[in-house]
Amino acid sequence: MRLKFISILASWLMFVLAGILPCSAVNVIPYPQSVEMTDVVFNKKKIDKVKYVTDKEMPSEAYELCIKKSGVVIKASDDKGRFYALQTLKQLAEAEVMYCGVIKDEPRFPWRGFMLDESRHFHGKEKVKMLLDMMARYKLNRFHWHLSDDQGWRIEIKAFPNLTTVGGIGCNTDANAPAKFYTQDEVREILAYAAERHIEVIPEIDMPGHTTAFTKVFPQLNGKNRTVNPGKEETYAVLKTIYGELAELFPGRYIHTGGDEVNKNGWNDLPEVKALMEKENLKSLGEVEEFFCRRLADIVTATGKNVVAWDDLIDCGTNPDGKVMLWWHTEHPEFLQQGADRGFDMVVCPDRPFYLDFVQDKEDKVGHLVGRFTNYMQQIYEFGIMDNPRVIGVQSNLWSERVVTPKRIDYMVFPRLLALAEKGWTWARNLDYQGFLKRLENEYKYMDAKGIYYYDFRNKNNHPEPER
Repeated sequence: MRLKFISILASWLMFVLAGILPCSAVNVIPYPQSVEMTDVVFNKKKIDKVKYVTDKEMPSEAYELCIKKSGVVIKASDDKGRFYALQTLKQLAEAEVMYCGVIKDEPRFPWRGFMLDESRHFHGKEKVKMLLDMMARYKLNRFHWHLSDDQGWRIEIKAFPNLTTVGGIGCNTDANAPAKFYTQDEVREILAYAAERHIEVIPEIDMPGHTTAFTKVFPQLNGKNRTVNPGKEETYAVLKTIYGELAELFPGRYIHTGGDEVNKNGWNDLPEVKALMEKENLKSLGEVEEFFCRRLADIVTATGKNVVAWDDLIDCGTNPDGKVMLWWHTEHPEFLQQGADRGFDMVVCPDRPFYLDFVQDKEDKVGHLVGRFTNYMQQIYEFGIMDNPRVIGVQSNLWSERVVTPKRIDYMVFPRLLALAEKGWTWARNLDYQGFLKRLENEYKYMDAKGIYYYDFRNKNNHPEPER
């Protein structure tokens, strides 16, 4: 008995003498929920000795990472948790010295997203894959892919090949640029790449506004002012075919239907709209828009997918079950509350400060809406998120009107996306902007090694603002 006591005491003394390192010693983004690292140095030669333990009681995406002298033990309930544990392990291993200890972790929000607009400017699959790699490293799990707008249609639809060969002509800086788009085989390649990284891809075909590329191919469905005609049955028949193909191609749960910034004024002159209003007893063009959006939602729902839309549609009267609204109207915070109250799942992506096309430096000249908004990384990190069970996540969006080159993408996205990633994963009690900046130093080294042309606020001369 005495020997057992002495043994226990000795073990306790060794633990005390080893000590617990401060949390600042863990250079991981996003920061984990619980960290207990000792000053016992881990032999990196044993980094490949990983034992996996399945614990079905743990939530999806959660993990426990135990680093011992003998090797590494990862406990999780699913592949997602194991994958995220490995991302943490990789970052720890990049430090000069790696320590033993235990990290217990799970995300704050299930939706941690990034949107890329490829209608205004097409960027291609290699750039998309690079972005997916970076999303995976920082535990982002929703890639929102904006594939249609006024400037171009970017995804092959077998039933309507002219959507790409004709609708794909042009971009924001050259209306006559050769058609650029993704074939369905290329889409499948990207989808497989994303799936390996546990990222769900959400395609967006924006309706009923932002449709110039669409109406180039279907002029008979033009509703004026960059809209489709909501009074024609052919409109719904064509959209049923398009969204049906999307549903077959994309394995994820969601399809984004757009719904933002609809200029309805031209509908006044359309006889089909007047007939629709009389038939359905619609009193205003606003009610016509709502009618269209409900029908489109029904089309998507019939494919087995859930609808995602911009917060413009909160008042459209559609059934909220399974539907996600992206709140982007910073000037209308009430939209977020209204959407939650009406039963929609809400994703927080306010244009100020989560839009990455807005400049991040008051001296920058190329970014979107120069002189109006400057979205600093600290604003993203410290933005308050409404505490409501209907708020399921956060997302940053990159609109590409003024984003032409791969270098420009890097400059606008990084490192601000890392702040968004920590915002979406790390629980509020562990958010610390100054600590984040210290941990960011390691990520600068990583991005340098990857050749990423990030905005370097430490010394802007390192990466001057690209012209395009």
